[in-house]
Amino acid sequence: MTGAHGVEVHPLSPIIGAEITGVDLSRTLDDGTVAAVRDALNTHHVVFFRDQEITDGQQAAFGRRFGELTEGHPVLPAIEGHPQVLAIDSREDRASWWHTDVTFLQTPPLGSMLSMLTCPEVGGDTQWASLQDAYDRLAPPVRTMCDELIAIHFDPWFAADVEARGGYDWNGEHHDKLLPALHPVVRTHPENGRRGLFVNPQFTQSIFGLSTHESAAVLDMLYRHCQQPELTCRFRWRPGSVAFWDNRATLHYALDDYGDALRVGHRITIRGDVPYGPAMPRP
Repeated sequence: MTGAHGVEVHPLSPIIGAEITGVDLSRTLDDGTVAAVRDALNTHHVVFFRDQEITDGQQAAFGRRFGELTEGHPVLPAIEGHPQVLAIDSREDRASWWHTDVTFLQTPPLGSMLSMLTCPEVGGDTQWASLQDAYDRLAPPVRTMCDELIAIHFDPWFAADVEARGGYDWNGEHHDKLLPALHPVVRTHPENGRRGLFVNPQFTQSIFGLSTHESAAVLDMLYRHCQQPELTCRFRWRPGSVAFWDNRATLHYALDDYGDALRVGHRITIRGDVPYGPAMPRP
């Protein structure tokens, strides 16, 4: 469909994902175009742009139209000269597991934007899953249960790195240690108002107040539910492709199926707020 200012939104699936055309990210965008992109993001959870030749500075400028940028990562080093840009390099890390970015923090990001520089001719796709549609498709008794649950998010490996280096910086503040974060299992989206699950296999450690067996069973059920193919989209990267995803409403998975081929992109992150939901009302 065509929106204001020549922006066209082409859904990739009935549930999640849309490709946007008619936008040049290297240019300063007018308010109408930014509003159209924001509306597409709130509707489709992840949006894609093709054939974008942008610098790190131009990518950051586009990201700032949606909020304040954070440091590139709370633990991993940013690229030299650009403290808000993180290199996603297959020679260092492939992130081939379902996750939502850095939910081990008290204020996980609003969203992330990845600009692909080099990618394999075949393979290296990324999948995204809609956590809002996953919540909607739970049986009513299970939704009611999840509405009351709070999860503990933590990463012991990052915590060890933080301790070894004497702390980390996030949102312009220094923190001495990486401590566990409590987030509602069901999160209310601050812009579209929808409820969605907010757990992920990488950083969600357990359900607060449940036994080890109860917690593991509930989380395993939710992970299996969220990863149903019907709740996902898959994006084929090309150099110059840009993905912008809502970290408040999605899981994603970078497929590690490309052997020794090189895959490098630059990612920026937009500052988020403290998650809230029925189990943890908005402050």
